[in-house]
Amino acid sequence: MAISGRLGAVYVQTATAPQTFTTQATTANSARTRYTITNTTYRYWSLTDAISVYVDAVLQTSGYTLERAGGVVVFATPRGPAEAVTVTGKYVTLAQAAGFYNWSAEVGNEPIDVTEFQPTSGWRSFLQVGIKEWSFSAEAYWTANDPTLFTRLTAGSPVVVVLYMTGAGGQTADTRFEGYAVLDSEGIENTSGDVVKFSISGTGLDVFAYR
Repeated sequence: MAISGRLGAVYVQTATAPQTFTTQATTANSARTRYTITNTTYRYWSLTDAISVYVDAVLQTSGYTLERAGGVVVFATPRGPAEAVTVTGKYVTLAQAAGFYNWSAEVGNEPIDVTEFQPTSGWRSFLQVGIKEWSFSAEAYWTANDPTLFTRLTAGSPVVVVLYMTGAGGQTADTRFEGYAVLDSEGIENTSGDVVKFSISGTGLDVFAYR
C-alpha cells in the first residue's frame, strides 16, 4: 500500500541516554483498547529497553502490543472502565533534524505460507496476517542539522519519522503516521540559482502507527 503527503519530519535522539520513568499513568481511548502515556515527556520509548505494563498494579505478560513511537499500549480486548493502566520503562529525548515538504511511504503485509505437503485442495494456504513492513522516502531543504542525519545513516542509528496527513479528507492537522526507522540512503541536490535540497529514505524498525 502506497501513501503520500507533503508535511513531515525526522527526529533524532539527543546525546542524553534513555531515562527511566516509573508507574506512569495512561489515558484510554473511547474503546478502552489503546492507552497512551499521559505525560508527553515520556511519549517515545526506548527500542532496546523493556517496557512493563500494569493493570491495577498487576504486571501483564501478554494480551497487548506496544507502539514505542508515541508511547501507546494496545490491548487485544477492551479493559474495564475502572481499571488503571500504568507503565514503567525508559524513554528517549528527541530533537527535530529536518522537516519534509514531500514524502511517500510503502506499507506491506507478507502472508506466511502454511501449505501442507500435497494439500488435498491443490491450493496453497497462507496466514492472512503475516510479516508486516514499512519504508519511506522524503524530500527536504538543506539545513545546518542535516549532517546529523548523515551521522545516523552511517552509524545505523534509529530515528523517529512523523508523516502528517494534512489535507487528506476528514483528517485533522495532527493526523499522522509515525514510527522508528533506520536511514538507508541520503542524496543532496545543489543546483545553481536554487536552494540546496536533499532526499532521504529508510526502513521501519517497529510499528508504523496511524493516529
